[in-house]
Amino acid sequence: MKRKEGMSFEAFRDYYENNHAPLAASLCPHLVKYTRTYITGWQPLARSAQLPEPGFDCITECWYDVEGTWDERKMDLLPAEVFKQLAADEENFLDRRANRMVSTELETSESDTLLGNRG
Repeated sequence: MKRKEGMSFEAFRDYYENNHAPLAASLCPHLVKYTRTYITGWQPLARSAQLPEPGFDCITECWYDVEGTWDERKMDLLPAEVFKQLAADEENFLDRRANRMVSTELETSESDTLLGNRG
């Protein structure tokens, strides 16, 4: 998510946590996990790389307890009236034109295969 132009990062985070997140949590019927990961610093992995800033301030994850894909179920997961309410509130703190939604498939390594978990 990208904050609205002219809004400080602190104001963006405060609004998201104290207004929008509670609103979304109260409106989305199948939402079972809702995370917001704020970008607090960044650097290119290759020291010689000349890269622009990431272009977003927060990664938001919405987890739903339903069968099927987003495309198959989006009207159940985010009914039109709920979408309208959330979109109206997003105008208060997001640059909605800069934001994207992606669907993902999660892969997790077993904890016993990670060196940090070996005693």
